[in-house]
Amino acid sequence: MGRYLEDFAQGERFTSRGRTITEADIHQFAQFTGDWNPVHVDATVAGTAHGGRIAHGPMFPGIAFGLLAPFDLIEGTAIALKDIAWSFAAPVHIGDTIHVEAEITGVSAHPKALDRGRISMALIVRNQSGTVVNRGTATIVIKTRKGNQTHG
Repeated sequence: MGRYLEDFAQGERFTSRGRTITEADIHQFAQFTGDWNPVHVDATVAGTAHGGRIAHGPMFPGIAFGLLAPFDLIEGTAIALKDIAWSFAAPVHIGDTIHVEAEITGVSAHPKALDRGRISMALIVRNQSGTVVNRGTATIVIKTRKGNQTHG
């Protein structure tokens, strides 16, 4: 079970393990979304534009949260992803190994609902060279302990 609101502290930091982006990742994302843009799937076109095929940008917010899963931060306690802002600083190629650095930037109780609050996170995705390839922020609605106590 993930953390409750009361378990988070502003300034906490987490660094994930690495994950290598594969050709299969790109093809599965293209299949799932229908985005067959040649920069992702055509080596000839992508080689000219980016020095090789690149991963779809929109796949990285999901991968970032997945890489943070072993920290058991929000599994079962997150109510909703309220807001996300994401930017793409550099391309990610097949064979790049990325990791995520996350920081809790805010923790706030809901002014009226005792069963929930919000945490804010800053996320940075780096490749194997330490280059920032993506960065973003997210706000997550999360359960509180006091609002989610069971009475027996």
